[in-house]
Amino acid sequence: MFSEEANFSYTSNGTDDDDTLPALDQDWSDTPAEKLSRTGHNVVAVILGSILVFGILNNLIVLILFCKFKTLRTPVNMLLLNISVSDMLVCLFGTTLSFAASIRGRWLVGRHGCMWYGFVNSCFGE
Repeated sequence: MFSEEANFSYTSNGTDDDDTLPALDQDWSDTPAEKLSRTGHNVVAVILGSILVFGILNNLIVLILFCKFKTLRTPVNMLLLNISVSDMLVCLFGTTLSFAASIRGRWLVGRHGCMWYGFVNSCFGE
């Protein structure tokens, strides 16, 4: 049923000097990429904007309820609070970059912003 050989479309000449993939220190804006249409960027911006707004509002409600009602402060709910805080931080510091990039149709903050985006998303557990 399953074959042990995988069919790969990537071919290499066996050397390590293959220039088809960009180097790690190369500027990624120079690499060819599939372009998304303006409508595609708008659709992605609407989705990311919804995630941003609802993520911040819902997690803010969780934080307010957690602070207001002391009976909610159980060990299990502390784990849920931690998830809520980390999700809010991803919305504030990560999703905003993607949202702004989708509105403009390109990545706005360069290589360091890309590294920040990756750090925020991996650090806050998204």
